[in-house]
Amino acid sequence: MNNETDKSQLLDQRYYLDEVYPRLSLPLSDAYPLVRLDRTAGYHCLGSHPLLLLVALTGTGKSTTLACLRRILGPSSLGWIPSRRELADWIALPMMQTLKGEELHRVDDRPRRFAYTRSFAEHVPGGMAAVFSWLYLADSFSGLVIAEGIRGDNEIRHALTRFPAWRVVELTLHPLTRLRRLSGRRDRFDRAAGAADLSFLPCELRDQAGALLAAGEISAEAIAIMAAEADNYGLRPFAEGDQYPNYHRIAVDERSPDEVAREVAEIVEAIANAHG
Repeated sequence: MNNETDKSQLLDQRYYLDEVYPRLSLPLSDAYPLVRLDRTAGYHCLGSHPLLLLVALTGTGKSTTLACLRRILGPSSLGWIPSRRELADWIALPMMQTLKGEELHRVDDRPRRFAYTRSFAEHVPGGMAAVFSWLYLADSFSGLVIAEGIRGDNEIRHALTRFPAWRVVELTLHPLTRLRRLSGRRDRFDRAAGAADLSFLPCELRDQAGALLAAGEISAEAIAIMAAEADNYGLRPFAEGDQYPNYHRIAVDERSPDEVAREVAEIVEAIANAHG
């Protein structure tokens, strides 16, 4: 295909399975035996199955919360499926690389990943929320499935409206606290180049962020990552959450990871009870 792609061209799961999936080598069954990317006997569409998606912007504490949740509930009590990052590597990024006529390649730079997922959302309604619905779950598993998932209003709204069996739990944290956390992490995906442009922050936070940068408490790289993420998904939690019974919001400021995980565990238990 030409590198200059019509952004109005809508793509779907069939394009992925026909044009992209055959070019990949994915050891999915080894890491996640409950799910498949291609349809086969004994598996059903995840879109109709109870799924809890833990949602949060970078640096909020999704991974830590999930680790605590595994310890609290036990590793085998839930159906654990690939994360957003993994599905982006396996589906969204190679789809866009294929569409643009690029060689398939790994992308670690976070702003570049955001650019690919933004392009993906322009071609696939629902973006990464749609990708989760492309997974096939083993018929033998009837319990709740959980994953670290979607981001931004469009993806959250798509999940809540199109898949009523799903639940979205969004974690929120003050932007400056997120910047501090992100500045101290050593994740291989926390890479970004560019000037420390604070214009993505609310006006009332910019002077304080500038002082933190000058004092070395936050990094220019963390600012670049959060700016790119804000350009894709905004900076604030889903404002329409009160309209959806399958949406929950947890403010994690001043709370320990265990406390947050225990609140998520209560939601998990309520879902399990509701489904008998």
